[in-house]
Amino acid sequence: MDDLLIRVLTRLLRVNDELGERPFEEAAQRALVTIARTVQIEASRKVGMEQPDLGDGVVQFPIVPSRNPKDRDFSA
Repeated sequence: MDDLLIRVLTRLLRVNDELGERPFEEAAQRALVTIARTVQIEASRKVGMEQPDLGDGVVQFPIVPSRNPKDRDFSA
């Protein structure tokens, strides 16, 4: 647990150093929301309520369409 906590704090501090205070604040707030959601899911699980899980925590980024005209579908 201690190692993971140090990794999270180090990551947040690095965001602050490299990207500034606004991205740091956003990342820290999102971390707090994720912690709260994890606690909520676990509490619901313990009382037998079905809740969606958090998944693997990976944020899906939009896929940019190919810039190669050969790969585009112009049939629409």
